[in-house]
Amino acid sequence: MSRSATIPARPIHRLALLGTLALAVTLAACQDALQPLAPTDAAQAAKGGPGKPGSGEAVLFSGTRDGNADIYRMNPDGSNVRRLTTDTLNDEFPDFAPDGRTFVWARVNSAGLGELFTANADGSKQTPLTNMGTTVLHPRYSPDGTKIAFVAFSTDGGQHDIYTVNADGTGLHRLTYETSLDLSPSWSPDGTQIAFESNRSGLASIYVMNADGLNTRQLEGCFNGACGEPAWSPDGEWIAMTVPGGAIRALNIAGKFSTPVGPLFPNGVSQHPTWSKDGTRVLFASTRGIEGTFEVYAGIPGTSDPTTVRRLTVFSPGRALSPSYSH
Repeated sequence: MSRSATIPARPIHRLALLGTLALAVTLAACQDALQPLAPTDAAQAAKGGPGKPGSGEAVLFSGTRDGNADIYRMNPDGSNVRRLTTDTLNDEFPDFAPDGRTFVWARVNSAGLGELFTANADGSKQTPLTNMGTTVLHPRYSPDGTKIAFVAFSTDGGQHDIYTVNADGTGLHRLTYETSLDLSPSWSPDGTQIAFESNRSGLASIYVMNADGLNTRQLEGCFNGACGEPAWSPDGEWIAMTVPGGAIRALNIAGKFSTPVGPLFPNGVSQHPTWSKDGTRVLFASTRGIEGTFEVYAGIPGTSDPTTVRRLTVFSPGRALSPSYSH
């Protein structure tokens, strides 16, 4: 099997493309529907609250508008969208450093091979961090900003494993050695544990290990359908995750019960949850919009009420993926 064939693929449900005029009319009609559209640039100056420029909070995401993915930055309410990278390769999976001054991401070519890069928060000083010559995915800073956990294809085992590297690119260390897909590492707020997705039990489930790779245990079996892409809440009490039905749920770690983040969307896909800084919202990418392409949404944990889910981006016919909220 080729290396590119081992890259885990998640289904992308796409509706038939509407004509330009018809799409514009439909979008306008849906402004007050279940997923309100992000504000236009002209409206940014009038907006206040968490989306106001200068609030100190921001969201990174990977957006595709002209054939390849680049890293974008926006306010938490979806306003003030700015493009930070312009490389001809695909820039994916961004993550803010805890101090908000830099971010890390994966720069990937068409064959699925890539490396980790870092840059200042405004996209300047883009610097390669790794030199692995393989597939790299899902980088995530440790809470103290000294390390980055990420996924890389391990040629000796033929699967994806979790690694850590120091924030300056030194100290590469492999944490998992299973013949399984180990994906989406997420640090606990105290930095002592890493949650991740793995199919080592036969079905994608949520696991937790110590930050050094020891004491791995299954946290959520997800026996009614695969779950994955864990994201630890700022208070350490919850883990947001993807579940069947195009949905996001938040798992209470102590009580082992979960709660919805908005309604099910059986004909759609939701991916890559991340928590807001105050822990009151979960941002994620989903195909639940009328176009059927990935856009970034924000929902409130604890309710399936569709009116609590707000759409933040408008990238169709492109797509917006992998949101990361500033710490």
